[in-house]
Formats: sequence, structure tokens, C-alpha cells
Amino acid sequence: MKWRELLESVSVQASGGEGNPDIRDIVYNSRQAGPGTVFVAIPGTVAHGDRYIPDAVGRGAAAIVSQNPQPHLQAPWVQVARPRNILGELALTLWKLKLYEIKTVGITGTNGKTTCAHLFQQLFETRNGSDRAWLFGTISYHLGKQHKDAHRTTPESSDVFRLLGTTDVRPRSLVMEVSSHALDLNRIAGLTYDCAVFTNLTQDHLDYHKSMHEYYQAKKRLFTDYLRRKGAAIVNIDDTWGRRLATELSKGRIITYGKAHNADVRILNWRCRAHGLDMHLIYEGEIVELTSHLVGAFNVYNIAAFFAGARALGFDAAKVQAVLDSFDQIAGRMERVPLQADFDVIIDYAHTPDALHNVLATAQEFVAGRLFCLFGCGGDRDKAKRPLMAKAVVYNCDEAVITSDNPRGEKPQSIIDEILEGIPLDFAHRVIVDRRNAIAEILSMARPGDCIIIAGKGHETYQEINGQRHHFSDREEVIEAFTDLQSQESYA
Repeated sequence: MKWRELLESVSVQASGGEGNPDIRDIVYNSRQAGPGTVFVAIPGTVAHGDRYIPDAVGRGAAAIVSQNPQPHLQAPWVQVARPRNILGELALTLWKLKLYEIKTVGITGTNGKTTCAHLFQQLFETRNGSDRAWLFGTISYHLGKQHKDAHRTTPESSDVFRLLGTTDVRPRSLVMEVSSHALDLNRIAGLTYDCAVFTNLTQDHLDYHKSMHEYYQAKKRLFTDYLRRKGAAIVNIDDTWGRRLATELSKGRIITYGKAHNADVRILNWRCRAHGLDMHLIYEGEIVELTSHLVGAFNVYNIAAFFAGARALGFDAAKVQAVLDSFDQIAGRMERVPLQADFDVIIDYAHTPDALHNVLATAQEFVAGRLFCLFGCGGDRDKAKRPLMAKAVVYNCDEAVITSDNPRGEKPQSIIDEILEGIPLDFAHRVIVDRRNAIAEILSMARPGDCIIIAGKGHETYQEINGQRHHFSDREEVIEAFTDLQSQESYA
């Protein structure tokens, strides 16, 4: 596509440079620039994209889009008000995409996004096949039969559009976890959704959003800015922020869920077991019974959200149950580590006070012995939640081991000291900074009937220290530590 043709739908403030080059890609990272690419200089939180224009031009970029005029460039350039918004618009135009031909679901909330997203993706597979049902989420990107590790929960819309535009088999459905950062930064500009789901809002990311109000306003944008005209908003009204959202929305169809008497999908009751749950819902005057291999009361809400969204998309209760019957365990979400042991070890991604409370409360329901928890907190993130994480553990556990998570640029001991502010002196706990040693120690503490929750990292296979990622898997470490423990016992 020619440069000038690409710009036909763009509101340009100023332009310059020479030529009308052929365009074959849209990039926002100068290292990806090359002949035939448009480099979009995005105003970043750390550095402005204009800083990298010389590098992009040096690599052969055919044209430049910026928030500021670039009169010194010979290559064609345009000045626009919001480069990130233009990023998605240009990619849509270049790849000639018809998004309304794709059924789309966007899920936002502090907790539950990943489980809900995988449920919807598997639901679409029943209709479209595995190669036509795509997913972008925290753990991985499912691009038909191809899976890629996720570098961030919500990718830039231009990256999504490039994948859609260059695949041999375009999807018929697209499910996305949509983070508050992505919404606040307009990272999904150009995307719209047939179904938008709000799971809940609890304390997290306040290092970025500064207040719960700002956090909520970012989440709300999924429904006000990105919901299609006839789309459905699925909202948890047992959540305080969800109730507020339901009253503030006017666009599209709203379907509420929860235990509240006025919920459209009302949770009547449920029974949680060690390896699953049963639940009853009321929807449009009918009682619906559902069973699942998922565990925990928090998954009752995830299933209710999934049911509400599935019905809005035209799937019946039988289809919902068929998905629940075949739904596999998600990596790092209440994931039992397969050990030949007389105690349980469960890995979970819980890294907020509410998520950690929910996971531990679930474990309490089936543990016969003592409940242990190994946890830490990420560095360079919301510091206010650190003592609150500790309080969730104290409230639910018999004993804890406090260790390092992803310290990033902070000193692990400094993070732990702030966690300890929420630990009473009379609560049984140990501090072991090295996570590998901490896992080995907590396994040695377990006796028959006990349960160990290893929280915070879940599916992650790295530990980030001083800007460097080192391979580290809680699952692998548990298996190795247990093997060593067995060897020691055999020689005892």
C-alpha cells in the first residue's frame, strides 16, 4: 500500500518529507524498523518515541508518524495528535481487516481474567475449531494451533492486527484479557468487542494508577470506548465497583451476575470440593445446574461470568457445560504439582491481597491438616499491598514462609521488611530470602494431610532481578526439592 493511501483516513496536523513509498508494516519499536516500514513514535512513560526516530530512519524506515513536526527529515512524515491511536488505525488500514467478521470478547478485572479468557476460547473452539479461535492473555497467545509465550497480558493493537493480517487462516473469534494499563495507554486502539466482561476490582497496580478511582476509570473504558454498538457488558454486581459500573453504563446491553437478588444471572448456591464444584444459577426464570473441575468459590464467579457471556453470544447452557466438562487445569491457577506425596502442593499466580485470600480460603475447605503458604511481593510495584498480602496469609494459614518474588530493581530484604509489617509477632513464620531455599524448606515442614500454597509467580518461568530475567519455575523447583527430600529420607 502506498503511504498517501494509508493516510487517507488519518487526521493529520502537519506533514513533510519527500516521496510516496510502498508500506508493508507499521512498527513502534525502532529496532523493528526497516525498508517499507512506518515508524510510529509513541510518547512513553519513560522516554518519548521521538528519541528513536534517528535510529528508525537509520534502519531504513520509509515514513515517520509523530506527535511533533519533523521538518529536518527527508523521509515523509506526519504530525498527529495521538500517535498510539493512529498506530492501530494505520495497521487496520494496511492489513485491510474487517473486524466485524470476528466475534470478540474482552475481559477486564483484577482477578479471574485468565480463567474466564480460557473458558471463552475453548467455547469458541467448539464452534469454529482450534485454528479459528484465538486468545491473547497473561500466560500465552493462542494463535490457532500455534502458541506463543505472552510478553505482556494485552499486546498493542497493531501487533494483533499484524498477526491477523499475515496469517494463512484468519480466526473467527478473538478473546483478550484487557489490562488496566492497556486501557489507560490506549494500547487496544482500533479494537472493539462483542462482549466485555468485568470480573472484579481489588487493590493492585496503585503504583501506576495512584488511586482506586483512577484504576476503576481505566477499567471502565473497556465498556465506554471499546464495546460494539450491539455488544453485551457482563458485570459482577456483587463487587462494589461492579455495581457502580452497572449504574453508569448506557451503551449496549448490560447483563449482571452475582448472588445479588437483582442479578440477571443469579448465583443461587454452590458446593466446593477438593477436585471441583457444583453450582446453581437462575437465568431468565430457569434454574441451571453446572459442574466443573475448577475449585474454589472464586471460580463460581468466573463460571457465572462465563455463562452470562456465553448466553449473550448465543450459546446455550449445554454448550457451557460441555466446555466445563472438558476444561483442563490452567498453568499456575490452583495448579496441583504431581508428587507422590501424602500432602498437597499447589501453585497459584495470586499476587494481590484479594486473590491470595481467595486461594487460601479455598484450600481451607479441603485441607485435612495444616495450611502453609510461601509468598513474597514483586518489586517496583504497589507497595501498599505488601502488608495486606501478609494479613491475608495470617488470617487463613497456620504458618508461612516469606521469600523473594520478582524483586526487579528493589532489594529483596527491603520488600520483605514491608511485608513483615502485616505479620503479628505471635504468628508462626520464617523468612528465607532465596526462593529456591524457601521452597525446599517449606516442603520439609509438611506432614501427612497438610497443604502448601506457593503463591505469586504461578505460570512464570523466570525471576526478574535488577532488570535481568533468570530461569525460575516454582513447579520445577518443587519437583526438584521433593526429589531431594525423598533421597535424604531414603538415606536416613
